[in-house]
Amino acid sequence: MIQSPTNGCLQLTVFLFAHLSLAHALGQSDQTTTPIEEAQLKETSGEVYFYEGKSYTGLVVKTHPNKKKAESYSLKNGKLNGVWKGWDEEGNLVGQAEYQNGKIHGKFLQLRKTGGREFEVNYVNGVENGAFRRWFDDGKLWVIENYLAGKLDGVSTTYFPDGKIQVSAEYRAGKKHGLEIHRYENGQPRWEAVYEEGKLKTKLRWKRDGTPSGQNPPKIL
Repeated sequence: MIQSPTNGCLQLTVFLFAHLSLAHALGQSDQTTTPIEEAQLKETSGEVYFYEGKSYTGLVVKTHPNKKKAESYSLKNGKLNGVWKGWDEEGNLVGQAEYQNGKIHGKFLQLRKTGGREFEVNYVNGVENGAFRRWFDDGKLWVIENYLAGKLDGVSTTYFPDGKIQVSAEYRAGKKHGLEIHRYENGQPRWEAVYEEGKLKTKLRWKRDGTPSGQNPPKIL
């Protein structure tokens, strides 16, 4: 019996689909989608995690003594890669970070039990790089500063709970460099200091009412 072209194409399609499905399954065999417990991993000195003698790729979980989830993260070829999350024993999410090739890369966020943000900082290849922010319990901004290659760089500002500036300081490569001003709650300067490469050059003080603190009158810096 002669096979029709339609039947031959159908059989070929079924064969190709089965072959591609098998190849896809084999290609995915190295990745574990079912989480394993962190206690099952073994860590080498190079912070590479192994499971059953092979560098592990897949999801990992860690639990508190009360069996509630403490951490969840993913590994790729034995190294942290992807989103890490942490919870307290009551089940509240308290932290979240992004990793790439074993190093924290992206935003790290720490949360309060209430769910509000406590602080946030950005990383590039495991090093602080970019804005750092910290908040009061009520969600108002407390501190904002900038990191460059792991060191404070630029203007660092600290606020009072009412939103007024408490401290403003300038940094360069991790050292105070330039003008630093501390203020009272009423907005009056408390002291002003000038730094150069981390060394104090001059410093002037004032009382809460704005009068100079000391014998010498303040100079305009």
